[in-house]
Amino acid sequence: MKRLIISEILLLSKIERKAKRVQFHPKITIIKGTNHTGKSSLLKSIYTSFGATPKIVHPKWKNADVISVVKFSVDNQDYTILRKDKFYAVFNHDEKSIETFNSVTKGLGPYLATILGFKIKLNNKQGDLITPPPAYYFLPFYVDQDAGWKANWSSFDRLFHLKGTWKKDMANYHSGIKPNEYYETKAEIQKYNTVVSSLESEKKLTQNVSNKLIDQFIRVQLDIDMEAFKREIDELVMLYHSLQEEGDTLQEKIVELNNIKISLQSHITIIKNTMTELNLDYHFALKEDETVSCPTCGNIYENSFAERFDIAKDEDRCQELLIEKELELKKIEEAIAVQYQSFNQNNNEIEKIKETLDKKQGEITLRDLIQNEGKKELRVILDSDISRLTKGIVENIERIDLLKENIKFYNDKERQKEIKNLYIDTMTDLLLKLDVHTISQKSYKAIDSVIKETGSGLPRALLAYYYSFLKVVNEYSTATFCPIVIDSPNQQDQSPENLRKMIKVILEEQPKNSQIILGVREMDTDVDFEGKIIELKTQYSLLQENEYESVSMEINQLLEQSLNLR
Repeated sequence: MKRLIISEILLLSKIERKAKRVQFHPKITIIKGTNHTGKSSLLKSIYTSFGATPKIVHPKWKNADVISVVKFSVDNQDYTILRKDKFYAVFNHDEKSIETFNSVTKGLGPYLATILGFKIKLNNKQGDLITPPPAYYFLPFYVDQDAGWKANWSSFDRLFHLKGTWKKDMANYHSGIKPNEYYETKAEIQKYNTVVSSLESEKKLTQNVSNKLIDQFIRVQLDIDMEAFKREIDELVMLYHSLQEEGDTLQEKIVELNNIKISLQSHITIIKNTMTELNLDYHFALKEDETVSCPTCGNIYENSFAERFDIAKDEDRCQELLIEKELELKKIEEAIAVQYQSFNQNNNEIEKIKETLDKKQGEITLRDLIQNEGKKELRVILDSDISRLTKGIVENIERIDLLKENIKFYNDKERQKEIKNLYIDTMTDLLLKLDVHTISQKSYKAIDSVIKETGSGLPRALLAYYYSFLKVVNEYSTATFCPIVIDSPNQQDQSPENLRKMIKVILEEQPKNSQIILGVREMDTDVDFEGKIIELKTQYSLLQENEYESVSMEINQLLEQSLNLR
């Protein structure tokens, strides 16, 4: 099993001109702070950076337009991920940009699935087989303050992509009941089923052609409907001209988009030149005395800190405008690529029609040749094709049968019972440790059970479920085990004693080789742990002015690189 470990997060608001850098311990990091110090905003930002948005995000945090960067490793392979609104970039261990995305479901999600070994495929609501977005992968590892202590499998927003019983499917996947290997085998079966279907269609078509042509030869006379033949040629010619016109339209669109691209590139060049001049002005001002004379008019001007600061602010605004224009340029380049793809597809269709026309023109000669070849030779050719297709069908069905035997291992009831028993036994034990006595075993018997309890017992019952499930994941899953992020377990007015029990379970029952990031208001417990405590003290502002310069410089470098500004 792979392990994802988060080492650092950087948060930057250019609107507020504030930032925050937090470094995490590979084992346990406790984020401690009173209400309104930004614990939840910090914890929510972790998986948001990976494209998984929490159920509730504070409007003030949204308005700050925070850019986030998370540094992490997967089995000691280092990565960095950057998020700016709907734009994402992934960097390697040298912080060199390796991929950028403007979409989570179709872009970032499948890419992260490759890094994390997330191989499950499920049907979306349109019936298409897809890799579920990142939120579905991180669900077992995140307990949101606003949603996670009210219901399990609910900490993230927009969980509406998948069709049917997705909670059961995801629970079976994460728990190892139906792990990666199950879905890999299913994909192989689907691949061979597609091949069989294609071969059977080809065989049926070949058999029909054989039967019809043999029937024609029995009647000796080969009839040709010249009028029908002419109509076919005319229809193909009309389609050919229609595609040519469509190609002309696509060319015009490509030219239009390229003009926009050239304009944007010109703007970018102007901005870069302006930034260079501002930078030179700034350094010139630094070198001069408190007054400076104008070389043109001879007047004396004050060379104050305020003047220098204005120059620096102008350069910063140019930097933001440069990033904005580069994002626009990236979108135009993507639009051009789409138009070129359509143009190439259109050209391919034109070539296919030209080939068909060439064949049609020689069709009468071909039919004469077939007639001359004779019934016997034709049957030999067609029978050979049918035999080849039949052999291919049989071979692929044999492969499917073998794979179905392999998949029986994951459907074995004894194996599933072993996994479910570990979950039930752990759940029963943790409910006792957390002083929850009003839930019957029947109500949580299923591994995807909806945990139902009232009052202060609900958060403790949910914690028992989360940790029972994570223990099973750690034991049987073959994907990547991610950091356990738990936000503010003190919900529903927990008594001091019950809160101590919750913290004790979180720290003492930590899954082996896992990372915990825990947000708490206070730490009234004597549990020893390997890790560190980070205390947030500033009310109503997680981000700090004094961290802006260093964090801004680092994030801007990543942005510039991902947008090819250098």
